Amino acid sequence: MNRQTFFLSPKFNKKPIYHSPTNKYQEFTNAHVYSIMVKTGVGTPNRADVCSEAAKEWNKIKSKSRTEIDDIIRNYLATPYNLCDIQTIRPRSSAPREDSTPREDSTPPLSTFPAIHSADPILEISVNASAQRKAADEIKIAEKKVTEFEQIYNITTDSQFRHDTYNKIKNLRAEIESNRERIIKLKRNAGYAQKCKEKKRKILYENQEVILYDKPGRPPLLFEHPNLHDHIHDSIEFGEADKKRRKEVVKVRTIENLRKNLEENYDVYMSRITLKNYLLPRQSNSIAARAHHHPAWVAVAGVSRTETRDHPDGHYCLASVKYARQFATVFADNSVVISQDDKAKIGLGVPAVGRTFHTLQSVHEPVSVADHDFPLGNGQKLVPSVYLMIKPNELNDELRTGQLAIHVRRQWSLGTSSLTHMQDLESLVLDPQYNDVLKTNGEIRPVWVLLVDGGPDENPRHLKNIKTYCQLFRKFDLDYLTVRTHAPGQSKYNPVERGMATLSGKLAGITLPIDHFGSHLNTQGKVIDPELALQNFRYAGESLCDIWSQDLIFGKSVDARYVEELANQFENLEFEGTDKEKMEERNQQKKKQDKGDDSPECFVPWSWIENHCNLCQYSLDIKHCANTSCCGPSRAKEAMDFLLLNNGFLPPVTKGRDGHFTSAIHLLEYYDHLKIPGYDSHCPSFDQTTYSRLCCSVCGKYFPTLTFMTNHKRTMHPASRGRPKGKSKEQNSRVLDDFSLLPSQQKQPLFDETYLRDCISDRD
Repeated sequence: MNRQTFFLSPKFNKKPIYHSPTNKYQEFTNAHVYSIMVKTGVGTPNRADVCSEAAKEWNKIKSKSRTEIDDIIRNYLATPYNLCDIQTIRPRSSAPREDSTPREDSTPPLSTFPAIHSADPILEISVNASAQRKAADEIKIAEKKVTEFEQIYNITTDSQFRHDTYNKIKNLRAEIESNRERIIKLKRNAGYAQKCKEKKRKILYENQEVILYDKPGRPPLLFEHPNLHDHIHDSIEFGEADKKRRKEVVKVRTIENLRKNLEENYDVYMSRITLKNYLLPRQSNSIAARAHHHPAWVAVAGVSRTETRDHPDGHYCLASVKYARQFATVFADNSVVISQDDKAKIGLGVPAVGRTFHTLQSVHEPVSVADHDFPLGNGQKLVPSVYLMIKPNELNDELRTGQLAIHVRRQWSLGTSSLTHMQDLESLVLDPQYNDVLKTNGEIRPVWVLLVDGGPDENPRHLKNIKTYCQLFRKFDLDYLTVRTHAPGQSKYNPVERGMATLSGKLAGITLPIDHFGSHLNTQGKVIDPELALQNFRYAGESLCDIWSQDLIFGKSVDARYVEELANQFENLEFEGTDKEKMEERNQQKKKQDKGDDSPECFVPWSWIENHCNLCQYSLDIKHCANTSCCGPSRAKEAMDFLLLNNGFLPPVTKGRDGHFTSAIHLLEYYDHLKIPGYDSHCPSFDQTTYSRLCCSVCGKYFPTLTFMTNHKRTMHPASRGRPKGKSKEQNSRVLDDFSLLPSQQKQPLFDETYLRDCISDRD
């Protein structure tokens, strides 16, 4: 007797990935995934795997015609069902079947699926172990669910349903195993506690020791060391005689030194966290203060943090620095980034670090201070200049890859200036240990990016500093030099500041001597013996360099050196200028000789600055001109050809419609160069009136100061001094009306913000 078989055809979604496909790729992906579901019989495949496979198949056929692609999609959608994966329903027969041979349309045997094993018995649990009992209850609930799913798993014939059931059983098994491991861990901890009780009971019976605790938990160390507070105070404070001597030196610096002092002098062994809990908390009303039980009257004063002052040009300056770093990264083989700044002046005869760093711990090297008061002069300080040299291709890891160098000078009779910084840079170039950063193929890298502070000795707005940077450009035969600075009060964004903070921590509790070879000051604090002063400064400066050179910073050694004299390395440089400028140079030299100053000085004419420099509010750019008799052949030809798109300079900082600053590289590659706004036109601190005054009325060139614009007119437009009558208003409007003006919340911007889509091509 033949029995009828009913087939339940599975229903698969023909749009499993893209519900509303908009192109052939999406239609092909849906058809390909549908074909996979029909062939495998799985209605919910892994989306990532099937999409990746569909993308590979699409790459093979996307070059074919549209008709062929439609045929392939139609064939995928017409994939036939596999009868082995179709669920079947047959009427049950009361009599057993004689022929036990499996038919072709029967379901796969159960042996093709993983076997389900019974659960292990639960470990024996004590009655008073509540945590173990809770875990055991969770195991029982999970095992009950496992039993139910096992029954369903054994009677079902649908492959997809069996697969889902098996996954549920697998998750429940993992939960049971996790609870069993938790019970084992709890039993182990209970055994440890029982052994500890037995140990204490043994000590009590054998030694007859009885200790009464007023609170549960571990007792404080004051039971074992009742004089702990006195030991802490003795390690930090001085006696009454020291107060009369006005000692400004602390015995201990940090908690770690205090811990070592307690171990060496009083045999008190404590961890750092435990010792910190016996000191006063930072905030007595906080939750963390609860851990500070029985504290001594000693507090740890943290480093005082000065909040960064807000400045309207903060983001503008950050974008300017980012422009320079992006340019250096693109041409990394020929570029170097140098971050420089002057550290806070370090006084002699007083603690090297003032109240900014209040610490605890003692200095093992005793620092002696005289019993009487001693005079201090205003210039008795050391000025460290710190330089961080970074490879452009390693800007993201600048703290670990940058080379840190420090040059220390005395403030008295020397100090720091733009010339001293150039002297330091030349000494770094001549040092062989920096050849990997500053040189390529034995020659100085032709593109330099200097990130400086806004101080008077580094600011690129000052004419004296501009001339010094021009001399550096000519001395090293560079192709491009850009100097960038941050907004006032935001110098912490300079990368070298992070290394300087580490240097300050090493000077906590240290006093540099001021009279090692004898006092060179009178009672009014004036220098009476210059030779002795030079010796004392040299000893203090070399001692400071030794302290900083002992330890590594970010895994690299610190090169600290004391500079005693100022050497002008730019004496023999010559710049091309007009006859009038050469006459002015001779007059200046004559005036200096009349005043008794015979030191030669390199003269930089304004005409050379006009042809080679681009002056802005927070930046200075110096380029390599095309005249080979003036600047010689270019060594970074690829970079210079790229900058020729904008007259040889980096583009101005430009803001897009969305309020974000654009990329310098994209601006030159994809944007219409005729629509690039003027320099500093998007600077928030400039309004339209101020900006129009800083633009030349003849050629429209921008200058950051009126003095520079006056020099420009006197040199470049000698026949048109002053504003031409009847043309001033027309020329100013022509300069500004090329770009639409947008309203702002505070000030009206100078030029229309650009669209980002104008800066980026369709392919990108």
